[in-house]
Amino acid sequence: MVDAYEAFARGMLNLRLESYESLDRAVLFFERAVALDPRYARAHLQLGSAYDVKAAYLVLPELHERALASFRRAIDLAPDLAVAWKEMGSALISLGREDEAIEAIGRALALDPADASAHSALARAYFVGKARWADAIAEYETALRLNPQAGWAALQLAHCAALMRDFVRGEAAARRAAALQEEMQSGKDGVVIVGAYMRLGHLAALQDRPEPALELFARELAFFDRVDHALRDRSRIELHQRIGAAHLRLGHAAEAQAAFDVAVSGFDERLRLGADDPFTRFYVAGVHALRGEPEQALAGLAKAAKMRRRFTIERARIEPEFDSLRDDRRFQDILASA
Repeated sequence: MVDAYEAFARGMLNLRLESYESLDRAVLFFERAVALDPRYARAHLQLGSAYDVKAAYLVLPELHERALASFRRAIDLAPDLAVAWKEMGSALISLGREDEAIEAIGRALALDPADASAHSALARAYFVGKARWADAIAEYETALRLNPQAGWAALQLAHCAALMRDFVRGEAAARRAAALQEEMQSGKDGVVIVGAYMRLGHLAALQDRPEPALELFARELAFFDRVDHALRDRSRIELHQRIGAAHLRLGHAAEAQAAFDVAVSGFDERLRLGADDPFTRFYVAGVHALRGEPEQALAGLAKAAKMRRRFTIERARIEPEFDSLRDDRRFQDILASA
């Protein structure tokens, strides 16, 4: 049906923008497409994708469940639709069902071994689900070989490399992500991404280079001012935690506290809106640890570990913001709960 296809096309245009408003519009257009043509498998698929992205940004598990229902409907209509299996896997990762996710993504790769996005999805299962950084790196690198424009793959590859302290690999991936971030924002094809300069700054800070790190963090802040992305507010919290840590390393106490205040107030605002995720909790726990507030740091870290255990604990073992807690028995107990 022409009307269904027109609604589908408009949904795709909005889905790629990934702002809160564009995601709402995407959902409406895809819902219209499936209402006009209930057997439109790709419309069911993209409706699920819109639900899934919105659920991830707003931390709404019930939307992940709605996404799964749409993906299952797409698979019922088109069992060989590899991307539907991949998207189902992505939703399952968000719900903490990593083994099911890996199985679904495996179905996608059996149908289409050259699908870069499926390799990225498998990498994410290893990354945030299993905390298997090396396995995630291998899959992200495969995704980038298959699709050199895969900006999110480059960005997450950089993060995995940072966690493994593989600085050469991490910086190469982050610079690639930064180039793609700028290209996509300037109107070229692709999904808009954010965070590449922040990851470069993170890598610099890990190598005890706080001044270059601050310069890169400033570039990310400037980029945030130019883009409307649903991850922007969440990313600002991590960014200001890292800005504060860099200032603290340089002895800039007032600047550090100001940045930490921005991170905490941003987190409090997200909580008021009902958005509570383990990744942001982890960064705010780091703020409290850096401020010398062990009670708040441990409470936040314990909550993050309860929500996303392996990922949180394996990062807490190595991230420098928690160094002040290493000898605290309560911190050691959290790590021992892995």
